[in-house]
Amino acid sequence: MTKQTPSSRNKPDSTSLMIDTALKLAARDGWAQLCIRDIAAASNIPISEALAIFPSKQVILTAFRNRIDQTVVAGTELDSFEGTVRDRLFDILMRRLEALIPWKEGVAAIVHDTLRDPLAGLHSISSLNRSMALMLECAGISSSGLRGCTRIRGLTVIYLFVLRHWLNEDSTNMAPTMAELDRRLRTAEIFLQRVCPRI
Repeated sequence: MTKQTPSSRNKPDSTSLMIDTALKLAARDGWAQLCIRDIAAASNIPISEALAIFPSKQVILTAFRNRIDQTVVAGTELDSFEGTVRDRLFDILMRRLEALIPWKEGVAAIVHDTLRDPLAGLHSISSLNRSMALMLECAGISSSGLRGCTRIRGLTVIYLFVLRHWLNEDSTNMAPTMAELDRRLRTAEIFLQRVCPRI
């Protein structure tokens, strides 16, 4: 059995390294023109290995989104189910945005370029819907059935508005983003209470 040195234990695996590198390159060079070869070269990973891990940039985005999902899930405790639905969703979505802070510039570049590509945009929305379903479950809210679909789509819309606000703000304490998220959640809550009180 090969003994691991401290440096080898701390070395990121190829998957994580490629995700991190992709976000850094996106922040520097933009996302649209970036290819797997660029990411592999910057990660010092053979192209054959890189393509076996990530055959496309969309797969990298899905892996990154899954990593953010799991960060939120890992920080969710049973006692976080206390409080109102709005409070729980507020906490979860803010924790999601906080997890994105190290990659804010890269995320901004990806969002900017994805908006110009309808096919990429559709894929991103579908993937984001799955993430929002998980966020609902973290908040103790069912994402199943017709009501669940309504909740997922509603939360996706709220998240996209708040994400855009966050990407455009310069505040270091995220106070404007928190205010925007609270406002959006309150508006949705009032709407659902009036129109669909059982959803």
